[in-house]
Amino acid sequence: MGNTSNRDQWAGRERQLFIERLAWWKGVVNRGDVRDVFGISAAQASADLQGHQEMNPTALAYNVRAKRYEAGENMVCVMHEPRIEEAVSLFLGVGVPGVCLAGRMQSAATVDFFRPLVREADAVVQRRVFLAIDQGRMLRVKYWSVNSGRGAQREIAPHALGHDGYRWHVRAWCIENGEFRDFVLSRMEVAEWPGDVFTAPVVDEEWERMETVVLQPHPELDEERKKGIIRDYGMKGGKLKVEVRAAMKEYFLRHWGVPGPERPAHLEIKP
Repeated sequence: MGNTSNRDQWAGRERQLFIERLAWWKGVVNRGDVRDVFGISAAQASADLQGHQEMNPTALAYNVRAKRYEAGENMVCVMHEPRIEEAVSLFLGVGVPGVCLAGRMQSAATVDFFRPLVREADAVVQRRVFLAIDQGRMLRVKYWSVNSGRGAQREIAPHALGHDGYRWHVRAWCIENGEFRDFVLSRMEVAEWPGDVFTAPVVDEEWERMETVVLQPHPELDEERKKGIIRDYGMKGGKLKVEVRAAMKEYFLRHWGVPGPERPAHLEIKP
C-alpha cells in the first residue's frame, strides 16, 4: 500500500508540474490537455487543475466563456524554475540534450540547434577505463597522439573522469612521463583488461585543488558591448565567479571563450 501511495504522489506531482509548465509557456490550460497527455479521467484532470489553483492561486484564472484556465502575465512558478529547453522539448517535440521531461506534447518543430560531433571511444574501451578507475588498477592502452599522428602503447593509472563540454577524458598517472596527464577517451583505440592495483606516488593536486575564476568583459570593448556581455553571461556587478578544478581550468576557459591562442577577446580573467 505504501508503494502505491508513493507512486500516486509522484504521478500527481508530475501532472501538477506539467500544468505549471503548460500555463507558463502556452498561457492556457484545459482539462483535455492533462487528460490526453497522462491518460487520466476527465474528473481527475479537473481535480488536478483545481488543486493547482489552490496551491498557486495567482497562477491561473478560469475563463468561463472559453472554458479554459488562463495564466496571467504576472504568473510565478512555485514548483520549478522555467528554462527554455523544457518548452522546446515539451511543446515543440524536439529532444534537447540533457533534458528528459514527462508529458511531452508533439508539435511542428520551429527550432534547431547545433549538435556537437560525437567523439566517443569504443564501448569496450570505455568499460575498461571505468573499471580501472573504480578498482584503482593499471591500464595499458593504444593511444593516438594528435601531435605525432601515431599510435603508441601507454601504461596509465586512471583515477578520475572529466568532460570539457565536448568529449570525455580520463585523468591518469602516466608511467612513461611520471606525472598526471589527461587522456582523451576517443583517442584510445584499444584498452587491455585492467591489470595490477596501482597507487600513484603523489596526490593529483591539480585535480584536488579548486580555484575561483573571476571573469569580466574585456577592457578593450566599448561600454555598450560590455553591457551586452554582462547581460549575456548573467554577471553580477560586472563580474562572474565560477569555481573549477585546477585540472579543468583550461578547458573551462576555452569553452567560455576567454582570450588565448586563437580565442576571441570578449572576456578576460580578472587579476
